[in-house]
Amino acid sequence: MKNFRIPEDYIYDLWMNKKLPSNIQTVDGTEIEIIDPGIRNSDFAGPDFHNARIRIGNITFNGDVEIDNFTSDWKAHGHYLNSRYNKTILHVVLKNNSRKSFSTNSIGRDIPVLELKNYLDMDKRKELEKNSEKSEDIIMPCIQINHLMEVDEKIKFIRTLGLQRYKKKCLRILDRLKELVVLREHKVSEPRISHNFIEEIKGRKFYSKEFNDITFWNQVLYEEIFEALGYTKNKEIMQRLGKSLEYDFIQKIDSNNFIKKAESALFSISGLIPPVNKIEDEETLEYVRELNTNWQELKVFYNNNYFHLNNWHFYKLRPQNFPTVRLAAAAKYLHKIFKENLFNRMVNAFSKINDLKKISSLLYDIFIIKAEGYWAKHYNFSKPVRSEIKYFVGLSRVNEIVTNCILPILSVYFEIFDKKNEAKKVVNLFVNYTQKESNSLIDKVSTNLHIYEHRLKSVLYQGMLELFRGYCIKGKCLECEIGKKIFS
Repeated sequence: MKNFRIPEDYIYDLWMNKKLPSNIQTVDGTEIEIIDPGIRNSDFAGPDFHNARIRIGNITFNGDVEIDNFTSDWKAHGHYLNSRYNKTILHVVLKNNSRKSFSTNSIGRDIPVLELKNYLDMDKRKELEKNSEKSEDIIMPCIQINHLMEVDEKIKFIRTLGLQRYKKKCLRILDRLKELVVLREHKVSEPRISHNFIEEIKGRKFYSKEFNDITFWNQVLYEEIFEALGYTKNKEIMQRLGKSLEYDFIQKIDSNNFIKKAESALFSISGLIPPVNKIEDEETLEYVRELNTNWQELKVFYNNNYFHLNNWHFYKLRPQNFPTVRLAAAAKYLHKIFKENLFNRMVNAFSKINDLKKISSLLYDIFIIKAEGYWAKHYNFSKPVRSEIKYFVGLSRVNEIVTNCILPILSVYFEIFDKKNEAKKVVNLFVNYTQKESNSLIDKVSTNLHIYEHRLKSVLYQGMLELFRGYCIKGKCLECEIGKKIFS
């Protein structure tokens, strides 16, 4: 039987109407007799059935029954922390996916598990599989009872998490800036394989004048943007590519035809260009020859890492998220940074504009990248798209770039140079910034927390990411302010 998840109402029906054989046993082999399946719980929280009467071995128990798809749901749904489940006498599951033969309640008592899959005939299994749910539930142990906490309290906590996440990003950027200062002093290039400056950086006091060089800020800017363009699957390799592109090398790219030559550098270094003898269509052949010709001029200035096709992930990505398309966008961002004075434009915007909505619109205009050229019609070399790609970088990715890269970098900049008014504006924009789009994870988390209508507020969006990744999936419920309140 596959690990599919079905609506629990189907399992309730099996249990409530005793559609099971008489010779059933718990996972550890103890015989069970269902004398009375109990009364279905009409409340939102608590076990699924009350007042059940079940003989387990030689003892007849009266109490509650909880029904789940998998044994692991007991922990995933937070039952092990919830005192409402302390009267549970049997945990009924479609499939036992745990090494243990029992579930444990909040006072440490072991609850026997009944696995149903072995007691279903083939017709019933096919029926259940037909009604299976395609999407997996996300793990939030408080999902059934977090409504007991007021929405305003949850929003306040999540806002705090969002600001903490923002501060961590600022500190990471500051550390990278310090590293760049030290690397320049030691005249060391990336990658720093045999050099470790961690202790020197930790023990040293830095002064604002040491960061008064646009090259540091431009380099951090394109490194952070590259990482953001990688999404989850290519985040690391894009970060490594960004750090391999030394500032001096990019400056060597001729202003004439800068974007195409930057593409040549990015695709050549990335290892994504196919051999000419394997290209069949004329358009791709012409484009690759142009890339190779440009690279012949540039490679004499490059003395750093090269990557390979195998370093990149394409599987299960939408065509517009392919690393090839993202590198085309990266070339355009490099042009904005090196040829359009992007960093200073943003600094001036926060210095001269007081209307946060105008600044927000300006940032959208800057970072949305319209598609053009070869990559508007292809998602990989010799792989044309069915309909042209409109944007290399659209609203969703711009949201990520602005909140995760641009605002933290500008916060660090204004703090270092003691520009308090501008620094305050940046943080205010982060707190009040409303994203244009969400994603499936945030949609689910916000729904589970009953704050769906607030999900596009950036500080809450980031706070929910921090909550889910830092607490929920790590089982740190009793360290979470929501968990402390509802599980106590």
